[in-house]
Amino acid sequence: MWGVGHSSFQVEGNLKDSDWRAWTHSPGKIVDATDAEVATDFWNRFDEDFELASQLGANTFRISIAWERIEPARGHWDKEALDHYEKIIEACRAKGLEPVVTLHHFALPLWLANAGGLCAEDFAKEFADYAAYVVERLARGKALVKWWMTFNEPLVMVNMGYLTGEWPPGERDPALAMLASRNLVRAHIEAVRRLRALKLREEIRISIAQHWRDFQPKRSWNPLDRAAAFYLHEVFNRNFVRAVMTGRNIWWMPGGKLHAEVLELPEGLPTLDYLGINYYGRMIAGVTTQAPFLSVEEGSGEKTDLGWEMCPSSLRVVLKDAASYGLPILISENGLADAKDQYRERFIETHLESLREAMGDGVTLLGYLHWSLTDNFEWAFGLKPRFGLVEVDYETMTRKPRPSFAFYRDLIQKFRSES
Repeated sequence: MWGVGHSSFQVEGNLKDSDWRAWTHSPGKIVDATDAEVATDFWNRFDEDFELASQLGANTFRISIAWERIEPARGHWDKEALDHYEKIIEACRAKGLEPVVTLHHFALPLWLANAGGLCAEDFAKEFADYAAYVVERLARGKALVKWWMTFNEPLVMVNMGYLTGEWPPGERDPALAMLASRNLVRAHIEAVRRLRALKLREEIRISIAQHWRDFQPKRSWNPLDRAAAFYLHEVFNRNFVRAVMTGRNIWWMPGGKLHAEVLELPEGLPTLDYLGINYYGRMIAGVTTQAPFLSVEEGSGEKTDLGWEMCPSSLRVVLKDAASYGLPILISENGLADAKDQYRERFIETHLESLREAMGDGVTLLGYLHWSLTDNFEWAFGLKPRFGLVEVDYETMTRKPRPSFAFYRDLIQKFRSES
């Protein structure tokens, strides 16, 4: 599976019933003071973007569904919105692209956000109802979506929304963060229970897109730094995956109480059929004297436009670790902010070499999806960061492939010819 991806709020435009839409219109929340009112207008220009992906030589395209479009008010289902998503997926298939569909990529319907968001008592049920409604339609008929993801980067949502306060709902409360984490686990499990009960004729595959970092100690000789790296690895990388694979839902965060519960898995089986990994680099972990007593920083290597370290060697480390769950792995995101396109070619080439090495280690790899096809709205950073293989002029919506577009196309051809 060679391809690209993006998410609904970042590209579609006109998502008025979203918590993120309200957030972008709150002063000081977005670094460059932009919004996603139009974004890249993918909602209307999807044919153009799928044609570009086809020219790239891709055979896979990851999109997401905007829950706020499907259920703009509690219990009110918008059939026309779902019809349009079916049309989008049919257009995707018409270009020879296999759709990978994420049900929730950060943004919540405003009605749910106002009722408690991830911490709402009935969050798991609400999400499962929504998931069943969408999959019942899009896994049948003309769309026939096989590859599904319930959540994108669940622990990133928790960290940014409930610990740092940089994303909605803007909380900084470890107790709420733990509640949100537990609810996301329950929501995934309940959604899988509902989806398996649909008894779809075409077999579907369900996963998450898990942000997985290589946490390394700041001072390898210091046992406290090593403990910090181990703790962050367990909480950020492994806890959610372990919980939805085994039902053992155990959480502890500095400043919070230990929580442990055993959840019943549908049919007694793990709730992941494959594992989506979003990889953006390593992090250096240490200890401090101030709560929460942990320090996390980027490594010392070359940086992207957002100051994120580029560390392709750690991708091999991450994949060997993630492979311990015995699941085939899809790189569901890997990319960089690089407006001048000066690093992207080397970034892609070196990360693909790490994939080759990981496969040599015995990792079962389904594919690689670069993030992203086009520039898009990069959450709290706004429109300024440029992640696209294709440059977007936000005034005219003109798409222009960057030099790295042709480079990635040639690498796809090369790797296919060798396999």
